[in-house]
Amino acid sequence: MTPALVLASGSSGRLRLLRGAGLDPEVVVSGVDETNHDGLGTADLVLALARRKAEAIAALRPGALILGCDSMLDLDGEALGKPATPQDAADAWYRLAGREGTLLTGHWLIEGHRHASGVGATTIRFGTPTDAEIAAYAATCEPLTLAGSFSIDGRSAPFVDGIDGDASNVIGVSLPLLRRLLAELGIAITDLWRPA
Repeated sequence: MTPALVLASGSSGRLRLLRGAGLDPEVVVSGVDETNHDGLGTADLVLALARRKAEAIAALRPGALILGCDSMLDLDGEALGKPATPQDAADAWYRLAGREGTLLTGHWLIEGHRHASGVGATTIRFGTPTDAEIAAYAATCEPLTLAGSFSIDGRSAPFVDGIDGDASNVIGVSLPLLRRLLAELGIAITDLWRPA
């Protein structure tokens, strides 16, 4: 019997992505503090945060298949998470304009006493929005919910010139990586599909 999938995240993008892939996870928000970076590099940090989220929910839902994820943009070795204010978002976009960064998403799956984990990486090529476009985007408050102050499926999508790698990773869950991690636990992703 395949265990029930629980997403340890309140991200609407992650939930939308998983549902679009035929999965129907229960959502249980972990409430884990994401501000303590412990001096870790971006890849180690997103994996540590994904683990904390998954473990917090695994304690509440024994017997379920728990997926914890966390995303951040790595720009010149600095981890950029969600901006705190619209001004922070605008400042981030002035740094991003015309540059490349790497969106990293940590994935941590727990089933019982077993786990599988990995980090997805996608290169982002940022465009050069005008001052007026940056101000207008920051004023929407959309970037306050997004790692690195951007998304490829929202209002900032026109300001992203391209990506190299997995698009689903940028939205919050690398579906190809998730399939591989499930396989490590002996679970086929197709076993988690909701009935047609």
